[in-house]
Amino acid sequence: MESLRGRLLIASPSLVDPNFRQAVVLIAAHGESGALGLILNRELEVGLAEVWGQISDEPCVRDQKVRHGGPVGGTLMALHDQRPMADMIIQDDLYVATALNAMEWLAGTVEGRALFYIGHSGWGSGQLESELEEGTWLVLPASADHVFGDLDAFALWKAAATDVGRREIQGLVAPRHIPNDPRTN
Repeated sequence: MESLRGRLLIASPSLVDPNFRQAVVLIAAHGESGALGLILNRELEVGLAEVWGQISDEPCVRDQKVRHGGPVGGTLMALHDQRPMADMIIQDDLYVATALNAMEWLAGTVEGRALFYIGHSGWGSGQLESELEEGTWLVLPASADHVFGDLDAFALWKAAATDVGRREIQGLVAPRHIPNDPRTN
């Protein structure tokens, strides 16, 4: 299977696992050994400033909530758009920082966009491919607007699922034959 790095996994409506119900997951890495992703639409109640004191003595100027990346525990990491601070490249405008100096820089400035995560989503070898075959996930190319947009959790899931549906329809029907309002067809 081709790598899904840089793609969104949108939980199908039938997915009832509370960890992923109505989740939109950005795949940061995917290969033969498995996949790693970050849930985009799960915000924790704790602010970054509250967590930051446990990470570093450097100042934190970002006023935002920490995100829940998934059910797999781990250290703090940042999803951002500043290539010089990248420890992992997802695509040209999306990067992951795990190194302390990169996260200190990101937390200490309001330059660019950054989201801070605790935990991540993980799949072992072949597990994600199996879930895709079962129809658990819908797949869509990611954009910075999906990642850094201001939609709430449900609105992001709904918008991403709608985008998948539009892409599917356009693949089946020539766009000039799709009415503005399909209900009038």
